Amino acid sequence: MDKFIKAARLTEIIVAIPIRDEEATIGLLLEALARAARRSPLPVTALVFANNCIDHSAARARAFSDPFLAIELHEVSLTDASAGRARGLAMELAMRDGALLMTTDGDAEPDADWIAAALRATLSGADLVCGTIGCDCSHVLATPSGRRITSVEIAYADLQHELRHAIDIMAGRQGTSRPHYIESGASMAIRADRLRMIGGLPDVGSSEDRALVHRAEEAGLTIRYDGAMRAHVSARLHGRARGGMAETLQARMVDPDPLADQAMLPVDTLARLWRTAVSGLALPFPSRAVAFGRQLRASDLERDLPNLERLLSGAARPAFAQWREGTAA
Repeated sequence: MDKFIKAARLTEIIVAIPIRDEEATIGLLLEALARAARRSPLPVTALVFANNCIDHSAARARAFSDPFLAIELHEVSLTDASAGRARGLAMELAMRDGALLMTTDGDAEPDADWIAAALRATLSGADLVCGTIGCDCSHVLATPSGRRITSVEIAYADLQHELRHAIDIMAGRQGTSRPHYIESGASMAIRADRLRMIGGLPDVGSSEDRALVHRAEEAGLTIRYDGAMRAHVSARLHGRARGGMAETLQARMVDPDPLADQAMLPVDTLARLWRTAVSGLALPFPSRAVAFGRQLRASDLERDLPNLERLLSGAARPAFAQWREGTAA
C-alpha cells in the first residue's frame, strides 16, 4: 500500500469533528477513532472544533491520550453556530496539503475499519468517499407514524436509487454495483486538495454534507459510496442542526403524516431526469441538500409508489437494458 500512498501524495489523515456540548460522547468517539487509527498506515489527527460549548467537552478532548491518535483542539465562540457552519470551519482548518480529510459527528462511533476503508477507496481513485451510518431507531419505529414513514420511504428510496444508479452509469459516474447513496457528514472523506479545488464545504446551516457531494459531482470529482466505511450515530431527539436528524426523528414520532427525507423526489421529476439521461445529457442528480419543490410526505410516497414502479418497469428498465446491450455491442 505504501507505494500507492506515495503516488497519491497522501501524508496524513485528519478527522474534522465539530462538537458542541458533547461531554457525554466525545470520549467514546475518540476511543473509536484511536482503534481505527491503529489500522492506518498514515498518522491520524482528530481535529476537535469545540464551538460555543458550555460543558466539559473541550476538557475531555484535551485530556484524551492515545499513541495512535493525535488531538488538535480548537475552542471558539461563533456568532453563527449552526452545524453546517461549524463543520465548514473545522474542515477549513484541516485542509492541508497531503491530507485525506475525514469528518464525523461528536456523538458518532466509527468502526475499527472506518479510516482504512476510506484510505482504500481513495487509493483506488476516489476523490470523495461517502460511508454508511447506522443507528438504533427502535423508539421511532415504536410509533405508528414512525413505522408508516419508514416503511414507505424504504420502498420508495429503493426504486429511486435504482433509477439514479442507471442514470449515473449512463453518465459514467458510478460502476455496476448499486451505491448505498448515503451522504452523511458523520461518515465522509475527501482529499484536501480536491476540497480546496471545489471551494470548500458549501456555507449552509444544515445538510452541508449533501451539498458538498452535489458540488463535487458538479465539478466532475469521482465519488464512491463505501459500505465498509461505517459509523454508528445516536438516534437522539435533541440535536443542534435545524432540520437535522434529531429534529426529523422527533417529528416522525408525532406527526400523523410525517415529512419524507428531502432527497425523495416526485415521480414527474424522476421521469424528466430519466428522459434527459436517455437523450444523452450527463447532468448531475439534483442536490439532496434541499427539497426539490415541495417536500413530500408519507401520503405522497404512498400515492406515488405504484407510479414510480410503473416508471421503472414500463420505461426505465427496458430502456436501460437496451442501452447496455448497445454499449456492449
